[in-house]
Amino acid sequence: MVAIRSLAAILTYLIGLCGMIPLFPWLTTFPRIALVAGLLSGTWQDRRGNWPLKPWIQNIAIVPVFLYYTLQFSRANPIEPVISVLAIMLAVRLSGEKSVRHSLQIYALSMFCLASSSLFDLSPVFLIYLGLLLFMVAVALVLLTFQNQDQAMTVSKPDLKRILFSGLLMPIMVVPLLLLFFPIMPRTQLPLWHFLSPPSTRMTGYSDTVEPGSQSSIAESRTLAFRAEMSRQAQTQPYWRGTVFNRTDGIKWTRSAQVPAENIEITAQTVSQVIYPEPSAVHTLIALDRPTSLSLYSVKRSPDGVYEMIGAAGSRLIYTANSLSSGTVAQRNSLNRLFYLQLPEQLPARVKNLASEIVRAGKDDRAKVQFLESYFRNGGYRYSTVDLATGNRALEQFLFEKKMGHCEFFASTFALLLRAAGVPCRLVGGYLGGEYSQLGGYYLVTDDKAHVWVEVYIEGSGWERIDPSGFASNAGDVWKASGSRSFMHRISLVFDSLNHLWNRSVITYDFEQQMKIARHVGSRLEGVNPTKLLSSFVPYLAGSLLLAGILFTAARSSLFRSREQRILHRFLQTIEHGFDIPAGVGGVGLFEIASTANNSHVSDFVDIYSGAIYHDRRLTDAEYLRLQQILRILKGVKSKIP
Repeated sequence: MVAIRSLAAILTYLIGLCGMIPLFPWLTTFPRIALVAGLLSGTWQDRRGNWPLKPWIQNIAIVPVFLYYTLQFSRANPIEPVISVLAIMLAVRLSGEKSVRHSLQIYALSMFCLASSSLFDLSPVFLIYLGLLLFMVAVALVLLTFQNQDQAMTVSKPDLKRILFSGLLMPIMVVPLLLLFFPIMPRTQLPLWHFLSPPSTRMTGYSDTVEPGSQSSIAESRTLAFRAEMSRQAQTQPYWRGTVFNRTDGIKWTRSAQVPAENIEITAQTVSQVIYPEPSAVHTLIALDRPTSLSLYSVKRSPDGVYEMIGAAGSRLIYTANSLSSGTVAQRNSLNRLFYLQLPEQLPARVKNLASEIVRAGKDDRAKVQFLESYFRNGGYRYSTVDLATGNRALEQFLFEKKMGHCEFFASTFALLLRAAGVPCRLVGGYLGGEYSQLGGYYLVTDDKAHVWVEVYIEGSGWERIDPSGFASNAGDVWKASGSRSFMHRISLVFDSLNHLWNRSVITYDFEQQMKIARHVGSRLEGVNPTKLLSSFVPYLAGSLLLAGILFTAARSSLFRSREQRILHRFLQTIEHGFDIPAGVGGVGLFEIASTANNSHVSDFVDIYSGAIYHDRRLTDAEYLRLQQILRILKGVKSKIP
């Protein structure tokens, strides 16, 4: 026999863990300690069977904690106080006695804690925890129903299996409804709690300035920046455009908001991509270089091909972009050359001398670019992220002394020298490369792919992309194509594809996606005959209803019995196994059983049970407990039939 109370307590702890574990990494130290202490204290008291922590003591202990975190609440910090209070309340309830009421409170607090964890990370793991919690809560509610009727109730293993089946049946029957309502329920453009505080964000691999010389080394990060769903490109290392830097003080490059008009020509076929950026504090939107259009509400489009989101950043987005990927974009209108030739008042003497050499060597802008390209290729420059030049003379040191730096050094010096030689140009910040997932059909781009290159304006051609980092003597080693991948790497790509599927199908599913599905379904239904369709579904519908009726009848008859029916069923089973007397349906009656068994305990059971049932009343609590005691005695009694 299995005690209902003990099984319900075990499930209560497991439900508490389902709410604790996803939220635990995002909590501060005190709520973490409280959760661990509450869990250990509760299990220790459960084993002892003694509960010195009374409910009134726990309620008083929560009051100062609630007041403290209420004072911490503000518009700038709305989330941390709330989740801390939820975690501490859950810890307090876990440390107390698991009565029916307190168990229900633990279930509710666990659900709130799990929901709170989605403010920080809404990954597929959240769905696993949610599924486990819902299934366990369904089973626990059934157990609590029995526990509420009788605190000391025990059930046999067959009855326990039926109880567990009944509990699991409820969430399983709800799954089809979830699948039905998910695609059709209304969607908001932003999360409902987004106005309080954006989700946890990370900075992307590039910033709103380019400042070589600010650090002596650069640490690479493999943090995911975005995914781009598209066909694989012929270009091994595709360029992803983010922002444009058009002003410089000789060291730092920044972006001026006042950008001259550009009327570009779209003569080639554009490449379409669906971009899934990770939540970020940056407003710039990434697309394959160079984007011509982008489908997203509240977007500011600049003439130089930069797209920025208007309003608060940090939410998970999805948008479609169309791009010209040739690397050269023609411009119909005339160029504002003065804007793209801006230079600081003072330049180092050696930089001026090199610029003068470029002017003398080149008859036109293209010849000047080719001369500077040759200068970098043959100058012994190396690409490196360590031992970098720093300070105000960093670019001069890179050009003439160290000859070693990363993309910001190459692009900044290249553009600075071109402007000094009279060639219009600008810097472009974004990403270079990415790993293509054949399984998911998308490029996976991480922060270590952040990159800066140069766009040069050539009269008669337009804006041309030039990447000075590619002129480094070790460029082939830095950007060489990846060879064979290990088994673990392939496994990681599989998991990333599943994560992408989750983000695409669940996280970023919004009103726009609903409209696309509705239009698709509408076009498919145009040629459907309703009468024929309905007749084909009738057999399936009838079979489903019949199966549901059978399951409901079986569950109702075996699980939702009154306690009088349950204890009588246990008594008849005991008589059959212990006394070899046929009982139950088709067997002898209660008084015949008492006479045949010739056992005082059997007679006592029959007298108490018949005294209630045959007088049209229910068993009292005292009678029910006495009958349970008799059954425990009869379990070891052998037949005394003469």
